[in-house]
Amino acid sequence: MPGVTGSPISDYGYPTPYNIATPRIRTSVGGLGVAVIVLLALDAALAALAAGFLVWRRSLLTDFLNDPGSVAPAGLDSSDAGARNTMGCFSLVTLATIIVFICWFWAARTNAEAYSPNRGTLGVGWSIGGWFIPVAALVLPCIVARDINRGTMRGHQRRPVGGGLLTGWWWAAFLAFWLAGLVVSGANGRLQNDAPADRATDLQSAATDGIVALAIGVAAALLAIAYVATITREQKARNLAGAWYGGPGMPAQAPYGMAYGYGVPGYPMPGQVPGPGGYAMPGYPMPSQPPAAPTQEAWAVPEPVPPVQDRIPVADTQTADVQDIEPPKEPGDWLTPPG
Repeated sequence: MPGVTGSPISDYGYPTPYNIATPRIRTSVGGLGVAVIVLLALDAALAALAAGFLVWRRSLLTDFLNDPGSVAPAGLDSSDAGARNTMGCFSLVTLATIIVFICWFWAARTNAEAYSPNRGTLGVGWSIGGWFIPVAALVLPCIVARDINRGTMRGHQRRPVGGGLLTGWWWAAFLAFWLAGLVVSGANGRLQNDAPADRATDLQSAATDGIVALAIGVAAALLAIAYVATITREQKARNLAGAWYGGPGMPAQAPYGMAYGYGVPGYPMPGQVPGPGGYAMPGYPMPSQPPAAPTQEAWAVPEPVPPVQDRIPVADTQTADVQDIEPPKEPGDWLTPPG
């Protein structure tokens, strides 16, 4: 089980004693979530617009291949300029989206750690560092996104908490968009060495690859919006309710679903309601419970102890009628045994 700095749970699953610092909400995800959603929506709109220009370009190229005289050069230039300018705007907005999204990602992972400490597969720092490791960046952010979903939804769902179906679909669409972008980059690279006779055909193929990639990008952006909106809404509700570990909106309970103590019946805690197995022995108090010494009324009534009889004085064991017998002093005084 990975350790997280500042977690109130030890490596062995026991709560730490009272007055240990608990994770706190560091950054609100409300404003960041709105900014990410707006930028993702703008990304999706620009991607759809660029895909529209590519569809126009592909249609003109198809007509040109069928009848070169039917297409005016100005139409091809207009479609190329529209696609190029739109993709330039899309790249700039995507860069801003990446920066704001990573900030939101870190804040959401920090909050998830406060709701459910020491349960994530990766620590809070991986919400930033995981994006900058070559090759591993295709996997690590998905693990962190799953930890965010689990920590955010834990305790607020009746069904078992998993990684989230929405998380999986969003990350799958993101990987598909990344792979499609590599295909488009390769197709554009091959255009630099094409023969003039094959250039129109390769341009048509590259336009088709771009349309597919941008369509996947639109789907990935919409799924990302759904993921961000879901996590932001749930975390805002938990923050308002104080539903973080040790917060006023969370019931005092031991981690991992364990009751305090060892479940031995007959010993109630102060103010404790007996459960199916009786009372539980007291363990370490949770941060929300100040330590209190048990009173006589809080424990089981002791059995009556029989009174102890007073010790008999030594002087009482001797009476005045008891006298010491002196032995005879002369031999004749001894008794003669019978013959």
